[in-house]
Amino acid sequence: MQARAHHVCCFTALVVLFFVAPYAPGNTISSDQGSHSEVSRQADAEVSRLANQLKSPDEEARRDAAFQLTQLKGDAASAALVSALTDPSPRVRAAVAAALGERAEQPVESSLASRLFADKDKFVRKTIAYALARFSGSDRAAALISALKDKDPEVRGAAAVSLGDHADASAVNALSTCLSDKSPFVRAQAAHALGMNKRDAMQTVPALINVLEKDSDEEAKRQAATALGQIGDRSSLSALERARRDKDPYLVRAAIDAIRTIEGR
Repeated sequence: MQARAHHVCCFTALVVLFFVAPYAPGNTISSDQGSHSEVSRQADAEVSRLANQLKSPDEEARRDAAFQLTQLKGDAASAALVSALTDPSPRVRAAVAAALGERAEQPVESSLASRLFADKDKFVRKTIAYALARFSGSDRAAALISALKDKDPEVRGAAAVSLGDHADASAVNALSTCLSDKSPFVRAQAAHALGMNKRDAMQTVPALINVLEKDSDEEAKRQAATALGQIGDRSSLSALERARRDKDPYLVRAAIDAIRTIEGR
């Protein structure tokens, strides 16, 4: 089966290294604490420098700051990135969204989710949708479900991909609707996401069978077959038996695997 589309490409990050003197006999506890304190001061100073760089009039300087902040831990670094989600440049906003997605710190979920609703640039919305994959809260789910109705097919596709990162029963109904989306990529990723929900997506079996038997896109059919196996409803066995005789070898493999999963073999 063809590989599932990857998430938005990670931005190149410049790693800031801080060195702590190794412990040696004779070192005192106070000197060790002093070393850590110095590292902490250096880290704080670097975050402050990069936060100021995020306010630079130069777009590339702001993007570079976002890349570097990805690698720095702590609330101050996250706060600096969140503040840049409203940067006037779409390229900077996308870089910031990707950086926050890499950090995957739960407190920033609501900020990313609200920007997915609000941003006017489709590339930024797509990047935010991908970035939300690694979160798990209700704000993430609501934003991605809403993005399944975005006017841009790439944004809808990104939302479906992220909802397929892990099970979320609250998205099942919206994902089922996406099985008839105009975009074959959206249909395929919606099927994949439904399969991730297993028995919680039982009501979508008829729609998945319809995709398996009638969709014009081969990948959508393969994902539907796999999803039917993950859901495990025996009512899909007849459709899967027919699919195992298809001319597409990848669909045949997916159908055979799904049948074996359902039958417990």
